[in-house]
Amino acid sequence: MIENRIKAARMAAGLSCAELARKLGMYPATLGRIERGERGLRSDLAVRIADVCGCSLDALLGYEAIKDETLVKDDETNPLPILGRDHRGIGIVMARTGATIPRPGIVAGVADAYGFDMPDDSMSPRYDAGEVLIVDPSRTAKVGDYVVCGTLIDGQELGSVHRLTRRNKSEVTLSILQPADARQVALRKVTRLDVVVGSFASR
Repeated sequence: MIENRIKAARMAAGLSCAELARKLGMYPATLGRIERGERGLRSDLAVRIADVCGCSLDALLGYEAIKDETLVKDDETNPLPILGRDHRGIGIVMARTGATIPRPGIVAGVADAYGFDMPDDSMSPRYDAGEVLIVDPSRTAKVGDYVVCGTLIDGQELGSVHRLTRRNKSEVTLSILQPADARQVALRKVTRLDVVVGSFASR
């Protein structure tokens, strides 16, 4: 969908929604509605978005790949399972919901890849509630990456989305955007730090 490709182009260019909106001379909320498919995209704006993001108009419209970090052709024969069932306050139970989405090309060969239901706006404007995040567990999480962090609570693995802002041999520092906050977590308590590589605006 065009709205997914707009976001993919923006992310490949390293721009937040607010940064791209500023470069386009428009309100971030308006661009956000376009990215969520709630508002149509004019042809002149599509040309400007492609120019600012450094991709071709054909890439933005889906006729070719956007750099190397985009949703290339989806694989509907090998669907991506979605994890994230039952919100438990500090995280989501890391269990399959039974739902799937077509497997994006960016995780075409990743057997353990999964989708993760974003439960809230804690990572907005990067990711909004209701988006399905595309997660690649085969990648090593680096400082600056957005990750699904897993921890064991009362015998259940709970997952939550953060930005990895610091890492050493014994702990990681994980941040959220809304409200801006950070916390330190001992690595011995972490069951996973899976890298988020993209998202779908909705299922």
